[in-house]
Amino acid sequence: MMKDSGALDGIKVLDFSLAMSGPFAAQKLGDMGAEVIKIEPTGDGEWHRTRPAANAWVNKLNSSFISFNRNKRSLSINLKTEESKEIMKRLIKKADVIIHNFRPGVAERLNIDYKSVSEINEQIVYCSISGYGETGPYAKRPGQDLILQGYSGAMWNTGTKNDPPLPLGMYVSDATAAHIAFEGILAALFYRERKGKGQKVEVNMLNAVMDLQVQELSVYLTGDVKPERTNEPLANIFLTAPYGVYKTKDSYMTLAIGPIDVLGEALDNDRLRSFTEWNDGMIHRDEIYRIVSDILPQKTTKEWIDILDQYNFWAGPVYDYNDLIKDPQVKHNEMIVEMDHPTEGKLKLLGIPYKFSESPGTFRYYPPLIGEQTDEILYEAGFSQEQVSELKKNNVVFNETDPVEERS
Repeated sequence: MMKDSGALDGIKVLDFSLAMSGPFAAQKLGDMGAEVIKIEPTGDGEWHRTRPAANAWVNKLNSSFISFNRNKRSLSINLKTEESKEIMKRLIKKADVIIHNFRPGVAERLNIDYKSVSEINEQIVYCSISGYGETGPYAKRPGQDLILQGYSGAMWNTGTKNDPPLPLGMYVSDATAAHIAFEGILAALFYRERKGKGQKVEVNMLNAVMDLQVQELSVYLTGDVKPERTNEPLANIFLTAPYGVYKTKDSYMTLAIGPIDVLGEALDNDRLRSFTEWNDGMIHRDEIYRIVSDILPQKTTKEWIDILDQYNFWAGPVYDYNDLIKDPQVKHNEMIVEMDHPTEGKLKLLGIPYKFSESPGTFRYYPPLIGEQTDEILYEAGFSQEQVSELKKNNVVFNETDPVEERS
């Protein structure tokens, strides 16, 4: 039986966003079959095209842009021109979803705020992503990932009492906001399917990174338990020992929570065998960590995992990226895939995390060049070849794949 092309096949998305949170959310919609048009400025295009993490480039494209922009077509347009208003009006009329992560006020200046858009298409699902919210005392503050991590309280939840605040080694605020935006858009589309009404979905990074800590904040709010770091580097302020990372003979490994006396059997240590109450793991956290830290360097990570598996005590290796991409489960899950690109060659990309039996996600479009699909998008909107040529001549729209003489 032939499977559908994607769960969101037929949904049209206009992606005005830049950097990570918005583009990542839009990419997820594209992976699920939605038609995503990436609307980016003329000239250098979207912000991430020129500002990659670690200055990592493949050829014309960099790794950051590649990360968040597959399954999209690019329309390069100057939204500050009078001619762009008619183009946007036509595209908005046919769109189902709009995403942007401009600072408050920018969408209004570009005439793509919710009020303006909903007057053109009242069934639109309009998602705005901001740092702190569109209103309130911080509305106009810059909402960058590290700054939001600082606000979140989470930096004080890792490390020892003597450590400074420790940020996570990933853009967790951006990524979480992207996931929440994706979820919110799906819910709004489902509501529209049932009620026939579009709506605005507001997402902000501060709320997102708080939501990510729902358990930790609830322990503080409802249990009145204040996070307190320990002397030893256990991995969670609220969990019992031996929860943490430990050095072994050849690398590092993780140990999760479990009965300490069982761990004592596995490690053949009488002091650990004596801890038979659940709360012993909290009362004696630092002592347990030191005992385990002294024992584990005697064997390799694999040797310890084989032993601990026999006792059903949860443990695992600490991978670097090279280890991760070689892992048999990662390969089985098809989370590393290859895609051909006309200028970048064969790209290795992260796979689609969702699995659907009837409408699986697909890789239809590689990350586009600036305005690569400008012509076809405008033709679909009803503009003639002569009109498109005139728009290019007036520097309203741009297509990087045009011959140089046509772009000059």
